[in-house]
Amino acid sequence: MGGKAFASGIDPLSTPRMPPAIYHSLLSHYLALLANFFDHVASPIEAPEKDSFGDVDIIVSRPKVTPFQPEQNLRAINAERIISSKPLYSFAVPYPGLEGSYVQLDIQICPLEDFEWEVFHKGHGDLWNLLGSSIRPFGLTANNKGLHLRISEIEDYDRKRSLVFLTADPAAVLDFFRLDTHAYKQSFDTIDDMFEYACSTRFFRPEAYVRDGLKANDRKRMTQRDLYRRFVDVFVPHRSATTQEDISAPVTREHILEEALDQFARRDEYKARVREWRKEREELAHKQVMKGLRKAQAFRR
Repeated sequence: MGGKAFASGIDPLSTPRMPPAIYHSLLSHYLALLANFFDHVASPIEAPEKDSFGDVDIIVSRPKVTPFQPEQNLRAINAERIISSKPLYSFAVPYPGLEGSYVQLDIQICPLEDFEWEVFHKGHGDLWNLLGSSIRPFGLTANNKGLHLRISEIEDYDRKRSLVFLTADPAAVLDFFRLDTHAYKQSFDTIDDMFEYACSTRFFRPEAYVRDGLKANDRKRMTQRDLYRRFVDVFVPHRSATTQEDISAPVTREHILEEALDQFARRDEYKARVREWRKEREELAHKQVMKGLRKAQAFRR
């Protein structure tokens, strides 16, 4: 995604950015067209204040005819070219009124069980980059599969194994974050409105956005994402100077762990994962001790 898939290579295509009127016209057209091929079709809510768009992003699920063969739909989509990198397919479709130029139409196919979360999680542009930095200190991680908690004693050794799935229900996540569900379902009028919404979660702490304390991924975002940099360098410092944060009910990682395990009924899975991990570590430590003993015995001989 990003609108540059066809702009390089042996035979590049011209894919200029689209003004809002053309973008929304094409989005409506292709949403309706793709509904002929898929049972579920949607586009994530756009970031606020965009004056141009690099591509058209649509998420789909449950092809009406399986297996889905995108090349056979080139005629219906009227595409000049296709790039397939499953589950994402990029189509170069004609740019209205601009001969020789094209629009990048990105179609992501996902399983039905992931559809609602994908549309939700990709909504509002950089919003989840902001929320991600807020929830990380509390042992929470959101990825393309849903919301997870991280087991503290495992994550430094094996981050993937430390993840315990909580939910992929958008409403449940917003409720857990104490975020306004109705506001999330609407487009934000301004970037500052989106920033203020990100700060309204109970997990927001200004100290998580101090430049010197940023994690590696956040430092990378500072160089690549203008909105994230603006949030860290401008919005949060100004807000901190003018707004008194409510710290009457401090929340700790341990508190959120207990709450999450109860609210999402994951305590048994959590205990089993910890038990398995500790058993493996004990066995590894035992092997290392025995190995050391054997070396010592061999040396004495």
